[in-house]
Amino acid sequence: MSETPPPSSTSPRTSDQVIAEAHEALLEVMDPETGISVVDLGLIYDTRFVPEQRLVEVTMTLTTPACPAGDAITAGVQRRLERVAGVDKVRVELTFEPRWTKDRITEAGRRALGLGAR
Repeated sequence: MSETPPPSSTSPRTSDQVIAEAHEALLEVMDPETGISVVDLGLIYDTRFVPEQRLVEVTMTLTTPACPAGDAITAGVQRRLERVAGVDKVRVELTFEPRWTKDRITEAGRRALGLGAR
């Protein structure tokens, strides 16, 4: 029985692989005010990969439209996703519909913030 060789760095990655790595990468992008990841704060609404363009598109929000850390957060998302293997371009779309609420915070985020379980 032969084992499947690991993918080489030159073999194309599937969309699912890129999206999974993008999600892991976004867990490293922290809100500077809370120290909680943008994922655990529930700021990421959607992540898509367009293989033909090697493009990751992220739709995200901020806790408020006037968030003072908004530029830093979106720049952090951009920079971190640009380092994902198989990605040449990143597009971050900021939206405030639907409006962010505390209900979007993950259980890990709630624990980190000292909030009770949902």
